[in-house]
Amino acid sequence: MSTEKLILTDDLKLGDGNHKIVYAHPTDKNLCVKILFTTPDTDFDREMKYRAALGKKVEKMTLLTKYFGEVETNKGKGYLFERIIDFDGSNSKTLLEHIRNPKNIDDLIELLLNFKKVFINEKFVAAGMDPDNFLVQRISENERQIKIIDNIGTSAKFPILYYSDFLMAKRARKYWKRFVKEISIEYSNVITKDIAKILNER
Repeated sequence: MSTEKLILTDDLKLGDGNHKIVYAHPTDKNLCVKILFTTPDTDFDREMKYRAALGKKVEKMTLLTKYFGEVETNKGKGYLFERIIDFDGSNSKTLLEHIRNPKNIDDLIELLLNFKKVFINEKFVAAGMDPDNFLVQRISENERQIKIIDNIGTSAKFPILYYSDFLMAKRARKYWKRFVKEISIEYSNVITKDIAKILNER
Protein backbone atom coordinates (compact mmCIF):
# COMPACT_ATOMS: atom_id res chain seq x y z
CA MET A 1 0.00 0.00 0.00
CA SER A 2 1.28 3.46 -0.89
CA THR A 3 2.21 5.65 2.09
CA GLU A 4 1.26 8.86 0.28
CA LYS A 5 -2.36 9.86 0.86
CA LEU A 6 -4.36 10.79 -2.23
CA ILE A 7 -6.61 13.80 -1.99
CA LEU A 8 -9.93 13.11 -3.70
CA THR A 9 -12.17 16.09 -4.39
CA ASP A 10 -15.76 16.24 -5.61
CA ASP A 11 -14.77 17.40 -9.08
CA LEU A 12 -12.92 14.09 -9.57
CA LYS A 13 -16.04 12.00 -9.01
CA LEU A 14 -16.81 9.70 -11.94
CA GLY A 15 -19.88 7.96 -10.56
CA ASP A 16 -21.32 5.89 -7.76
CA GLY A 17 -23.53 2.90 -7.14
CA ASN A 18 -25.00 0.87 -4.32
CA HIS A 19 -21.62 -0.28 -3.04
CA LYS A 20 -19.00 2.27 -3.97
CA ILE A 21 -18.03 5.66 -5.33
CA VAL A 22 -15.44 6.06 -8.07
CA TYR A 23 -13.03 8.97 -8.51
CA ALA A 24 -10.56 9.85 -11.21
CA HIS A 25 -7.00 9.67 -9.90
CA PRO A 26 -5.86 13.25 -9.14
CA THR A 27 -2.55 12.96 -11.01
CA ASP A 28 -2.83 9.96 -13.36
CA LYS A 29 -5.54 10.07 -16.04
CA ASN A 30 -5.20 6.32 -16.63
CA LEU A 31 -6.25 5.38 -13.09
CA CYS A 32 -9.39 5.57 -11.01
CA VAL A 33 -9.94 5.06 -7.28
CA LYS A 34 -12.82 3.06 -5.89
CA ILE A 35 -14.02 3.80 -2.34
CA LEU A 36 -16.29 1.19 -0.78
CA PHE A 37 -19.21 2.39 1.33
CA THR A 38 -18.83 -0.51 3.75
CA THR A 39 -16.35 -3.31 4.29
CA PRO A 40 -16.37 -6.16 3.84
CA ASP A 41 -18.23 -5.76 0.55
CA THR A 42 -19.62 -8.92 -1.04
CA ASP A 43 -19.28 -7.74 -4.65
CA PHE A 44 -15.73 -6.48 -4.21
CA ASP A 45 -14.62 -9.60 -2.32
CA ARG A 46 -16.12 -11.79 -5.05
CA GLU A 47 -14.13 -9.97 -7.72
CA MET A 48 -10.90 -10.15 -5.72
CA LYS A 49 -11.32 -13.92 -5.25
CA TYR A 50 -11.79 -14.30 -8.99
CA ARG A 51 -8.67 -12.28 -9.76
CA ALA A 52 -6.66 -14.26 -7.22
CA ALA A 53 -7.84 -17.59 -8.66
CA LEU A 54 -6.88 -16.53 -12.18
CA GLY A 55 -3.29 -15.94 -11.13
CA LYS A 56 -1.09 -14.99 -14.08
CA LYS A 57 -3.99 -15.56 -16.49
CA VAL A 58 -5.38 -12.21 -15.37
CA GLU A 59 -2.58 -10.43 -17.26
CA LYS A 60 -3.82 -11.79 -20.59
CA MET A 61 -7.51 -11.06 -20.10
CA THR A 62 -8.55 -8.05 -22.14
CA LEU A 63 -12.07 -7.85 -20.69
CA LEU A 64 -10.87 -7.44 -17.12
CA THR A 65 -9.64 -4.03 -16.00
CA LYS A 66 -6.21 -3.95 -14.39
CA TYR A 67 -6.02 -3.70 -10.60
CA PHE A 68 -3.08 -1.98 -8.90
CA GLY A 69 -3.76 -2.48 -5.21
CA GLU A 70 -4.77 -0.36 -2.23
CA VAL A 71 -4.08 3.29 -1.51
CA GLU A 72 -4.85 5.63 1.39
CA THR A 73 -7.00 8.65 0.57
CA ASN A 74 -8.61 11.50 2.46
CA LYS A 75 -11.86 9.53 2.15
CA GLY A 76 -10.48 6.30 3.57
CA LYS A 77 -9.00 3.22 1.95
CA GLY A 78 -9.17 3.23 -1.83
CA TYR A 79 -8.55 0.66 -4.53
CA LEU A 80 -6.64 1.57 -7.66
CA PHE A 81 -7.98 0.38 -11.00
CA GLU A 82 -7.33 1.06 -14.64
CA ARG A 83 -9.55 3.89 -15.81
CA ILE A 84 -11.27 3.15 -19.11
CA ILE A 85 -11.01 6.13 -21.45
CA ASP A 86 -10.95 6.45 -25.23
CA PHE A 87 -7.83 7.16 -27.24
CA ASP A 88 -8.82 10.84 -27.44
CA GLY A 89 -9.11 11.15 -23.65
CA SER A 90 -12.90 11.11 -23.45
CA ASN A 91 -14.79 8.80 -21.12
CA SER A 92 -15.73 5.50 -22.74
CA LYS A 93 -19.45 4.94 -23.23
CA THR A 94 -21.27 1.92 -21.88
CA LEU A 95 -22.50 -0.87 -24.11
CA LEU A 96 -25.98 0.03 -22.92
CA GLU A 97 -25.64 3.45 -24.57
CA HIS A 98 -24.63 1.79 -27.84
CA ILE A 99 -27.60 -0.57 -27.69
CA ARG A 100 -30.11 2.13 -26.83
CA ASN A 101 -28.92 4.54 -29.51
CA PRO A 102 -27.11 2.64 -32.25
CA LYS A 103 -25.67 4.85 -34.98
CA ASN A 104 -25.52 1.89 -37.32
CA ILE A 105 -27.13 -1.49 -36.68
CA ASP A 106 -24.49 -3.44 -38.63
CA ASP A 107 -21.81 -1.73 -36.59
CA LEU A 108 -23.60 -2.72 -33.38
CA ILE A 109 -23.88 -6.34 -34.51
CA GLU A 110 -20.15 -6.39 -35.28
CA LEU A 111 -19.37 -4.92 -31.85
CA LEU A 112 -21.52 -7.52 -30.09
CA LEU A 113 -20.09 -10.42 -32.09
CA ASN A 114 -16.55 -9.31 -31.29
CA PHE A 115 -17.53 -9.05 -27.64
CA LYS A 116 -18.97 -12.57 -27.78
CA LYS A 117 -15.78 -13.97 -29.27
CA VAL A 118 -13.58 -12.49 -26.55
CA PHE A 119 -16.05 -13.25 -23.73
CA ILE A 120 -16.14 -16.94 -24.63
CA ASN A 121 -12.45 -17.23 -25.55
CA GLU A 122 -11.44 -15.72 -22.21
CA LYS A 123 -14.02 -17.90 -20.43
CA PHE A 124 -15.07 -14.85 -18.46
CA VAL A 125 -16.98 -15.45 -15.23
CA ALA A 126 -19.54 -12.71 -14.75
CA ALA A 127 -22.05 -12.49 -11.92
CA GLY A 128 -24.47 -10.67 -14.21
CA MET A 129 -24.71 -9.43 -17.79
CA ASP A 130 -25.90 -5.86 -17.41
CA PRO A 131 -24.71 -3.88 -20.48
CA ASP A 132 -24.35 -0.85 -18.22
CA ASN A 133 -21.35 -2.61 -16.64
CA PHE A 134 -19.57 -3.01 -19.98
CA LEU A 135 -17.55 -0.09 -21.33
CA VAL A 136 -16.83 0.24 -25.05
CA GLN A 137 -13.33 1.66 -25.25
CA ARG A 138 -12.20 3.22 -28.53
CA ILE A 139 -8.49 2.41 -28.68
CA SER A 140 -8.09 4.07 -32.08
CA GLU A 141 -10.30 5.72 -34.67
CA ASN A 142 -11.43 2.32 -35.95
CA GLU A 143 -10.68 -0.11 -33.11
CA ARG A 144 -12.79 -0.85 -30.05
CA GLN A 145 -12.62 -3.23 -27.14
CA ILE A 146 -14.99 -3.93 -24.29
CA LYS A 147 -14.03 -3.78 -20.62
CA ILE A 148 -16.14 -5.25 -17.81
CA ILE A 149 -16.10 -3.02 -14.74
CA ASP A 150 -18.58 -4.59 -12.31
CA ASN A 151 -20.48 -7.78 -11.41
CA ILE A 152 -17.40 -9.96 -11.78
CA GLY A 153 -16.95 -13.51 -10.48
CA THR A 154 -19.37 -15.96 -8.91
CA SER A 155 -21.07 -15.87 -5.53
CA ALA A 156 -20.49 -19.60 -4.97
CA LYS A 157 -18.81 -20.16 -1.60
CA PHE A 158 -16.38 -22.65 -3.11
CA PRO A 159 -16.04 -21.64 -6.78
CA ILE A 160 -14.49 -24.81 -8.22
CA LEU A 161 -15.27 -23.58 -11.72
CA TYR A 162 -12.36 -21.10 -11.40
CA TYR A 163 -10.04 -24.09 -11.67
CA SER A 164 -11.75 -25.75 -14.63
CA ASP A 165 -11.47 -24.31 -18.13
CA PHE A 166 -14.33 -26.56 -19.20
CA LEU A 167 -16.70 -25.26 -16.51
CA MET A 168 -15.75 -21.62 -17.10
CA ALA A 169 -16.26 -22.01 -20.86
CA LYS A 170 -19.63 -23.69 -20.29
CA ARG A 171 -20.70 -20.87 -17.96
CA ALA A 172 -19.55 -18.19 -20.40
CA ARG A 173 -21.66 -19.68 -23.21
CA LYS A 174 -24.66 -19.93 -20.86
CA TYR A 175 -24.31 -16.33 -19.72
CA TRP A 176 -23.89 -15.09 -23.28
CA LYS A 177 -27.22 -16.66 -24.26
CA ARG A 178 -28.79 -15.13 -21.16
CA PHE A 179 -27.38 -11.73 -22.16
CA VAL A 180 -28.79 -11.97 -25.70
CA LYS A 181 -32.18 -13.02 -24.37
CA GLU A 182 -32.30 -10.12 -21.92
CA ILE A 183 -31.33 -7.41 -24.40
CA SER A 184 -33.65 -8.85 -27.08
CA ILE A 185 -36.54 -8.49 -24.64
CA GLU A 186 -35.58 -5.14 -23.12
CA TYR A 187 -34.50 -3.52 -26.40
CA SER A 188 -36.58 -5.46 -28.93
CA ASN A 189 -36.81 -2.38 -31.13
CA VAL A 190 -33.05 -2.71 -31.73
CA ILE A 191 -32.19 -6.34 -31.00
CA THR A 192 -34.79 -8.07 -33.13
CA LYS A 193 -35.34 -11.84 -33.21
CA ASP A 194 -33.23 -12.08 -36.37
CA ILE A 195 -30.37 -10.17 -34.74
CA ALA A 196 -30.64 -12.26 -31.58
CA LYS A 197 -30.33 -15.38 -33.73
CA ILE A 198 -27.19 -14.00 -35.36
CA LEU A 199 -25.68 -13.19 -31.96
CA ASN A 200 -26.33 -16.70 -30.70
CA GLU A 201 -25.35 -18.70 -33.76
CA ARG A 202 -22.28 -16.95 -35.13
